[in-house]
Amino acid sequence: MPKVKVQKLSTYPVQHTLTIRVSDLNYGAHLAYDRVLTLAHQARIELFSEWNVTEIDLGDQKTGLVVGDVAVNYLGEGFLNDKISIETAAIEVGSIAFRFSHRFSNIETGKEVALAEIGFVGFDYNRRMPGRLPPEFTEKLKQIAG
Repeated sequence: MPKVKVQKLSTYPVQHTLTIRVSDLNYGAHLAYDRVLTLAHQARIELFSEWNVTEIDLGDQKTGLVVGDVAVNYLGEGFLNDKISIETAAIEVGSIAFRFSHRFSNIETGKEVALAEIGFVGFDYNRRMPGRLPPEFTEKLKQIAG
């Protein structure tokens, strides 16, 4: 079976630091795949807070986001209380959709833990259908393009 490969970028303009909690572990006592997405979600919420937008209001009082697809590639392990750098870049920015590319690294060792990509589609919550991303939001994405 072919492996889905997330491409490592040369630059990730945004960085957040989070700590792996006990609830982030799987039965093998390391960072669970679903929690990689949860940590990416937390980093995204923090970025959007800096931009004064939310996932359900990108600044125009009607357009939010829905997830179109995700991919995670493990490069190493993350353990309880590890401080993780989650670096983020916007890629494939269009008028309706974009992707966030994330690199997870252990801050103390510098070892990479995972790469993840999450594809988003603009969603008009009033009409309950895909919608265009607000131009101001698209400009912010372009400023952190990888």
